[in-house]
This record gives sequence, structure tokens and C-alpha cells, in this order.
Amino acid sequence: MAPSPLLSSPLSSSAPPPSATNSARTHYDTPTTDTFYHLIWGGEDIHTGIYTSPTTTIADASRATVAKMADILTSSGTPLIPSTRILDLGAGYGGSARWLARRYGCHVTCLNLSSVQNNRNIILNREAGLDTLISVYEGNFESLPPEVVEKGPYDVIWSQDSFLHSSDREKLIDEITRVLVPNEKGRVIFTDLMASEDAFEKQPDLMRMMMERLHLGGLATMRLYLEVFKRKAFRDLVYWDGVENFGIHYRRVGEELERKRRTGELRGVVVDEGVVEKQALGMRNWVRAAEEGCVDWGIFCFGR
Repeated sequence: MAPSPLLSSPLSSSAPPPSATNSARTHYDTPTTDTFYHLIWGGEDIHTGIYTSPTTTIADASRATVAKMADILTSSGTPLIPSTRILDLGAGYGGSARWLARRYGCHVTCLNLSSVQNNRNIILNREAGLDTLISVYEGNFESLPPEVVEKGPYDVIWSQDSFLHSSDREKLIDEITRVLVPNEKGRVIFTDLMASEDAFEKQPDLMRMMMERLHLGGLATMRLYLEVFKRKAFRDLVYWDGVENFGIHYRRVGEELERKRRTGELRGVVVDEGVVEKQALGMRNWVRAAEEGCVDWGIFCFGR
């Protein structure tokens, strides 16, 4: 895909994507879905937050996850300094990239499927004066665009709640391996929405509904990630278990959505009320899945 004539930051597309990639792109590029993530989730981030008190906002919780991941990286021996090169896979609106670039002066390359989110990312980078530190590309993380590969190798591969859209984790990790620095300092750090080992046995109908809402073929488990990364010769450095935040986060997002519906704040900006109702149902289902012990969520950090 050629760069937008209004946006000069680089955008490119990978080879023809698999159906899972098409489904994810369609989901996130829908105007009502974009409105939901932009207005309800906090405006910068679309990942699960870490909640330290009952009054923690969605935006602050989302930023706390970014800070926690940064702390884990530095504790694992990877300095975050201006020369650090980071590849953010599934970067969304680029909130994490801006936080890293602003705080540490890191160079961050964002890869994301959604052209709608990418354009907003570029605009926010410009407004923040960070467009010289952050590049934005459109593409599929199972088949990295040549421009993204050429900017590597990267010291850190970063991702938040995006790998659930992968239809082939083995291929995903092969692509990560291809662009990660070939030494012991390279790190892969990510969060993901995962199923507990017995989720589909305990609540098959609930899990099926959640998969259908996000057009997913399935969810990974913690064990799957540990096994596949080990098979690809990575070391398991850290797993920070944050599953208690998962239900809190989706409950708070659902409450914020209902509050804005009641106050009329979505009037005039929401394209399809039916999609909004599906989003509300989706939040309730994720909360229920958390209460039933059907989901896992946390921070993985792997090294060479």
C-alpha cells in the first residue's frame, strides 16, 4: 500500500494475507469499532491495563502495563536508551511507542494491520513531536514487510494483546527470530489474551462466542507459548502473571461504554448501534470468562 498523500510516514503492505489477517483488518477498520477503541479505551492504547486501585482509570492502567513491561526489560539486562531499536507488532494507535520514545529516546518501528489506526498513530506522533523517532508501517506480522526487515535487526520485539490474531504462532516466531538481534541481548516481550488449559471444556459456548466476535480461530495457552519459544531456541526469562487485571479491565471498559451511551456522548459519532451492542456483549463475555477461570493474561519476556 502506498503512503497516504496526507501522511508522509512510511506505510507498506506485505504479501496477500491469510484469512485471519483479513478478518482482523476488517474488524479494526470498521468505523464503529475504531470509535469504540478510540473513545472508550482511552485514546492512546487498546490493550489490557494494570489496576492498582479502584479509582485507576483505563488510560492510566493501560500506561501502567507499558511501564511494567519496560521495567521487566531493563531488569532482564536490556537497557532502554536512545540507541535501542524496538519493533512493536500490532501497535494499534502507537501509545506504547510514544511512551517509549518520549521517555527513553528509543527508535520504535510500528507494524499494524489497520490503516485507520495507523493514520491516527502517525497524526498523534506528529502532534507529540516524535515522528522522527517512530515509523509506522502497515502489514502482517506473520510476513513482515521488506521495509520493516531492512530497518532491523531490532534489540526488542514488543507486542501487546495482538498475537491472538495470529493463525500460525510458529511462523510468527520465525519472523520474530529473523529480525531480532542475533545475540543474548535480544528480547521478545509481549502480552496476550490466552485461554486457560481447560477453558474450552469448562465453557465451550462462552469461548465460542468470544472467538466469533473477534473472528478468531482459537486462543493460545501459556503452555503453547512456552513450548513454541523453547522449540525455537529461546530462553524463558520472565512470566509476570497479571490475570487478576483482566476481568477488572474488561469490566471497566464495559462500564465506560455504558456510561457514554447513557450520557449521549456516542450520539453523532457512532455509526452502527448494533456494533456497539455487540461490543458491550463482548465485554460482558470477557468478564464472565475471567470469573470462570477461562482466561490467562500476563507479560512474557524471552531471550536468545
